[in-house]
Amino acid sequence: MIFHQKNTKTNIFERLTTARTLLLGYFLFILIGSFLLTLPVSLSGDNRLSFIDAVFTTSSAISGTGLIVVDTATYFSSFGQLIILLLIQVGNVGYMLFFALAVILLGGRLSFFNKVMIRESISTSKLDLKLFTRKVFKYTLIIEGISALLLTIYWSKDFGFSEALKQGVFHSISAFCTAGFSLFSDNLIGYSEDYFVNIIMALTSYIGAIGFFVIYDVSMFSKTKLFKRKNRHSLSTHSKLAISVSLILIFSASFLITFIELFNDKNVSDIMITSTFQSFSASTCVGYNTINLLNFREPTLLILVFLMFIGASPSGTGGGIKTTVFATLILALVAFMFDKKNVNVFKRTIMPVNITRAFSIMLLGLIW
Repeated sequence: MIFHQKNTKTNIFERLTTARTLLLGYFLFILIGSFLLTLPVSLSGDNRLSFIDAVFTTSSAISGTGLIVVDTATYFSSFGQLIILLLIQVGNVGYMLFFALAVILLGGRLSFFNKVMIRESISTSKLDLKLFTRKVFKYTLIIEGISALLLTIYWSKDFGFSEALKQGVFHSISAFCTAGFSLFSDNLIGYSEDYFVNIIMALTSYIGAIGFFVIYDVSMFSKTKLFKRKNRHSLSTHSKLAISVSLILIFSASFLITFIELFNDKNVSDIMITSTFQSFSASTCVGYNTINLLNFREPTLLILVFLMFIGASPSGTGGGIKTTVFATLILALVAFMFDKKNVNVFKRTIMPVNITRAFSIMLLGLIW
């Protein structure tokens, strides 16, 4: 009788779904990043970082959470800050897209498994992966580059050129990736009344959070209008919904926070810029703050929590249940209240499977 040995390795990998494989990839990045951050070269002076603190910092950077247990500005050396910046960029744009870009640049071809992995990581199945990958990195470089250039020029008056460049590049990438890490010990509190820094940081984080699909859609629509092309490109329902819902949430929250905080010891213009920036910060999940949040009243904090729970848009760098999910829930509720057969938006009908998915995402978010 012949006994065949069971191939355990094959069976283990066969059991891994694409989602599980992606998760394992992130765990691998966290372990590598944690190891690098514990090295003496990554730390400033005689500082020492425990492994658990390194894991927390790495996880926060790669997921764009922005929470810290040590001061990024003083605890890490320039090398350590560079490691954090790379983790932010790779983690929030998507490491599978970096892999796809490397394959494309080297003239290789993506395997079927890799294509499935990439589509899983960007939550879509209906796109040209090569085109989308190129566009993602093109837009990322352009937006981060413009933001870094503007911040570098502006901060050159306060720092030397090399330090201004370092601050500009770090904050532009951190803002676009909605990570919220800062090289200022007080985050952006020192720039609470600085309109330029507030506007640049808010816009950079908003563009990152709105999603690459929307960025591509808007750029194609703008080109059609500017160059008056024959093949007209109209904004998709997804883009219209993501932009309108996000802006309504941000400016409604800004108005409410301004009204709630009017009785604090600040003038109206200061409250308006602070409330608007914090609404952008919460809605995009970037996490920057230009005020000590303990100074806010409880209703204001509740509004910010609500914005953070909804979060950014699909394929964006921010977190949350997503603006389109929230919009679908509200539209479904309105349709139910008025006994409508279909859930419609911008003269389009939302498919029942998408409504079910939206309710599932919200419920999972609430439970978690």
